[in-house]
Amino acid sequence: MTPPKASQPGCSPLKSRHLLDAAMRFVLALCLLLAGFPARADENLFSDYHLGEGLRLGDSGFSLGGYTTASYSNLSNADASRVGLDNLSLFVWWQGEGRWKFFTELDYENPWASNSEGQEGEDNYLALERLYIDYDINEMATVRAGKFLTPIGRWNLIHATPLVWTTSRPLTTTRAFPTNVTGLMLYGTLPTVANGLEYTLYASQGDEIRPNPILDPFYEVFGAHAIIPLPINGQLGFSLADFEQEDAPDEKRHLLGFDYVWSRDRYEFSAEGVYRFSGNGNLWDEKGVFGQLVVPLTEKAYAVGRYEYFHPALETEATQLFVVGLNYRFTPAVVLKAEWDGASNNNIDAPEGFMASLSILF
Repeated sequence: MTPPKASQPGCSPLKSRHLLDAAMRFVLALCLLLAGFPARADENLFSDYHLGEGLRLGDSGFSLGGYTTASYSNLSNADASRVGLDNLSLFVWWQGEGRWKFFTELDYENPWASNSEGQEGEDNYLALERLYIDYDINEMATVRAGKFLTPIGRWNLIHATPLVWTTSRPLTTTRAFPTNVTGLMLYGTLPTVANGLEYTLYASQGDEIRPNPILDPFYEVFGAHAIIPLPINGQLGFSLADFEQEDAPDEKRHLLGFDYVWSRDRYEFSAEGVYRFSGNGNLWDEKGVFGQLVVPLTEKAYAVGRYEYFHPALETEATQLFVVGLNYRFTPAVVLKAEWDGASNNNIDAPEGFMASLSILF
């Protein structure tokens, strides 16, 4: 579910109908694409398909994938419990024999939810999360153009709900920066630097492709992200970005961040932190950090614990968040999660209470 801003108008019936029409047209186009394959391709289309690995469309170079998430929540700071279908996400990608690649992600957010009328962040919306082309210059550099996930930290890049450990998402990964960029990126790996340093440089002059109406996109941005492999089952990343956002185009913002992950024998520890400096002064600064530990309980079950410290702009006190949960992986592509979320100094109305979800990766 997309994190809401402070307020959001209700979705009119006309708007909902237009969204549904757009979704149906897209599904129809995919059906026509599938129907165009010869009979022999139809016979073998699903023979090599495995859940979570995507579906190759014959020899066309195209593949389909995606995920869906259903959730239940009973929060102390909500009027009623909620059951909902949060995501219907579709991936389409193409890779030929040359240097070009293509990827797009469409996410139909909040197709259905109980007690959703008039609630912030509950309107259904067909979001364009990603739409880009890649060109491989050489083994160490690739150029990307289009709309992509903002390369700050790890969580935002992992992105898909079946691939993260909890139903809730840390505020540190959503509140301090826009989660998408429309622009240019240069990325790659330098094998002779720091045992294989991974780098990303990106820039944008705004004009986001199909901006989500409840988010505040970049007005302009220049940023970088680097990942350094560590000798003992870990990696350390650093992020920096200078940007402005459309709701405050005259406020210069500078962000520094780090991300870390260590894993061994199915144990995992990860952490992320950001500090966003504001040109308006210290009161407008925003900062957050979290640490998360995953411990295997059985072959398929894991215990998850997370602590987060988040200090929003213009708030005198920081909010502290605590998550204790279970993650059960029926398969790598089918994941059931349950958790309890607590908070102190919760002036920003972060979720508190019980949450559960079932996610399926196609």
